[in-house]
Amino acid sequence: MSTVGTPQTPGQPPEGEQPGVAEPPAATVEPQPQPQQPQGRRCPRCGAAMTDEQEWCLNCGAAVGTRIVPAPGWRVPIIVTALLGIVGAIAIAIAIIQLADDTGQVTENGQVTPTPTAVAPTPTPGAEVTPTPTIPEASGQSTPEPTPSATPSTTPEPTPSSTPDSSGGAIGEWPSGQSGWTVVLASKSSESAARDSAEGFQADGIPDVGLLNSDDFASLNPGYWVVFSGQYDSQSEASAALDGVDAKDAYIRRIDPN
Repeated sequence: MSTVGTPQTPGQPPEGEQPGVAEPPAATVEPQPQPQQPQGRRCPRCGAAMTDEQEWCLNCGAAVGTRIVPAPGWRVPIIVTALLGIVGAIAIAIAIIQLADDTGQVTENGQVTPTPTAVAPTPTPGAEVTPTPTIPEASGQSTPEPTPSATPSTTPEPTPSSTPDSSGGAIGEWPSGQSGWTVVLASKSSESAARDSAEGFQADGIPDVGLLNSDDFASLNPGYWVVFSGQYDSQSEASAALDGVDAKDAYIRRIDPN
């Protein structure tokens, strides 16, 4: 005997089976990336581990987080200082030289220049300012000075014992016992040599040429024959006459008899 079964609905499980729950598909598990462990600081020189607060490697001493500023150069300051010292030394030397020159100029200005000049015919007492004479003064004797006068003296006229002629006349002599000033032309050790020199000066046109023996005069050193030109009462008149005498070694001299 056949059994008619109940028609089966599509999608339903057969009779006698419990409907079950469909299993979901298995999920694929992807591996999660592991977080990277923070790496500590390393010394760039030796590779030793360092903390974030370290600025210097404790292993090798390298500066990791500190910038070392180089020391300023010392050569430039030394060179500048040396140049300033040299400039200062040069300035001091120049100042010393200028001061020395000024002192020399003051000393020279304070001295009497032995250059005869033409002055007014007024007797002027004072030391003689002519160049060093050929005939030295007698030892122990001082040159007498002319007595100043309150009024200017008149132009004296030469008064030789004989009237000389500048064109070749007689050679004059110094008046006996008379003091005064004259222009000394030359001095010789012998009378003949002095006379020849006097004639030569006459031939050159020098006026009032005379001859004297220094032994007879206290203001001269003995032992010479002196060729002179003119007799004058004051030093200034003799200086004025010297300017007109063309003789290389001529100078003025005070003449005082013994």
